[in-house]
Amino acid sequence: MFIRLISDSPSTWSALSILLLASGLASAQGKQGNVVNRLDAVNSGAAYEVEITSGEPFVQSDLPILRIGDQEITISRWSATGSPNTLIFILTPEQFRNAKTGDKILFQYGRGGNRTRDFGNLDKSKLKN
Repeated sequence: MFIRLISDSPSTWSALSILLLASGLASAQGKQGNVVNRLDAVNSGAAYEVEITSGEPFVQSDLPILRIGDQEITISRWSATGSPNTLIFILTPEQFRNAKTGDKILFQYGRGGNRTRDFGNLDKSKLKN
């Protein structure tokens, strides 16, 4: 009876559509954003790690790439927790030297990927040894 009442009433369909839209917007606003968790020197500067977390899991078969300025960082690993929402990218000392504070940090799948996730700008002052 309830389903028949909804399907027979155009005003009820409108109200239901508005309710579903509002629910979807509230859900989207509740998602965690893209965050750079840490920037660490590893083994006395033999390598550098950039840990990123996103509300959208990193679960795709293409190569994960972190772009810092005009550099593409392709070496990555999962965090110790194994969370699909967190990746750690490893930079060489040369890549880290070439990265400048203020460089844009973007994540994408595959080279030349057109869908990116924005992680803000690099802040080298947050480097931990």
